[in-house]
Amino acid sequence: MPFFRGSLRRNFITPVRFQLAFLSLLAFGLIVGCSSDTRPDPTSTPIPTQEPIPTAAVKPVELTVDELLSSIERSMEELRGIEKPPPVDHRFVDQAGMREKLAEQLEDPETLEQIDHEEVLFKLLGVIPQDADLNAIYDSMFGSQVLGLYDPEKEEFFVLGDDSSGAESIDTEAQLTYAHEYVHRLQDAKFDLEVLKDLADNDDMSLAISAIIEGDATSAQSQYMLANYDFLELSELLETTLARQEELPDIPHFLEQSLQFAYSDGVAFMSVILQLGEFAAVDAVFAKPPSSTEQILHPEKYLDKEEPIELDIPDDGIQLSGWNIQAENVMGEFFLRTWLEAIGSVDAVEAAAGWGGDVYTVVESQETGEPGLVMTTAWDTAEDAKEFFTVLSEAMESNPKYVPAGRGIPGVLESWWGPGGYLVMSRWSSEGVDRVVIGHGSSVEIAQQLEMAGAYEFSDETEITVLD
Repeated sequence: MPFFRGSLRRNFITPVRFQLAFLSLLAFGLIVGCSSDTRPDPTSTPIPTQEPIPTAAVKPVELTVDELLSSIERSMEELRGIEKPPPVDHRFVDQAGMREKLAEQLEDPETLEQIDHEEVLFKLLGVIPQDADLNAIYDSMFGSQVLGLYDPEKEEFFVLGDDSSGAESIDTEAQLTYAHEYVHRLQDAKFDLEVLKDLADNDDMSLAISAIIEGDATSAQSQYMLANYDFLELSELLETTLARQEELPDIPHFLEQSLQFAYSDGVAFMSVILQLGEFAAVDAVFAKPPSSTEQILHPEKYLDKEEPIELDIPDDGIQLSGWNIQAENVMGEFFLRTWLEAIGSVDAVEAAAGWGGDVYTVVESQETGEPGLVMTTAWDTAEDAKEFFTVLSEAMESNPKYVPAGRGIPGVLESWWGPGGYLVMSRWSSEGVDRVVIGHGSSVEIAQQLEMAGAYEFSDETEITVLD
């Protein structure tokens, strides 16, 4: 995905939406902490003992920009245990400057092609309006709502802020953003972020790797923040951030949650890792990154080395005759959970938790040019597969945008009509692995044809059984 899963995600961006959620949590923690004379840490890890670094509110008037930034850099180097890397270009820019940097990414031909494929997928699944322009949504999301950006390819980073009047013009928000982006610089120098991202062989793993990168930077940023800013400063920052909430554009739930995943779930994952061995344990995660968002959502599965089940949808079978393959990838537990939430499920977290693996293919009819979707999901147990199937069906049953499109077999084979067309889903068992297979097309017949293409992932030699 351009921002949270794919090519634009190669740059590391700090959004206002994350800052708002993070500061809200922090404010709650500070209020609770003040009642017990303790200073809490949202990551539940000890704050290293260190001398407070001067901040905008307490620094001497004569402090220069270089002195202020150097003090932030020294603090982050100490927190992360990474030696000072060679200097890179860093600049404070206004919103127009930040928008210009992001526009360079959104206008890249490879990114534009990827956005086109995503738009088709998201509309088939009903997570964005059928008349939506996904490129315009991304432009709205990022154009005026990004606080910082680190580009590992060019080894440069940008912070939304003003340093034209000296250190006193760099406010608390800009200082904290600088600290966050500087951690990315440290990560890049030690682990090579481009090489790290290239380890991902699918979108789900790419998002998981983004989560450890952003979770690490956010954990270090929070420790720096709590060690060097007082309650009044952080309260003022929260108040300012809340005031900016009205400026945030309305975006579909699916995209909003996807935007925040690398930060919120990334820092939750890192909190577990930090408890095991502080930042030395974090370094070990960079050496062996998670292979799925399942491992981010359930750190114990990362620690137990529970790997996803690899699946494939044959592109040479009769079921896909007459279709062109447009895209093939892995959705992952987080994607499926957020899809369920987007269509109204209140049991999405539990239903997606038994994910074992998946593969999907976006296709295009050679005759009409109409899009279609084939999706095969594998589950840890038969009960997990049944639960996902049931929760998905119940979400459609309660959503007025979906109506049943056939009698089928409840809990085993069902079809629905809704945004994006017709959806046929079935539940199968093969070689001890339980699957839910989905086909999506412009008619029930086409959706069933595509659903069978997903079922035949098992191959002609494998005995398959429709569950009852």
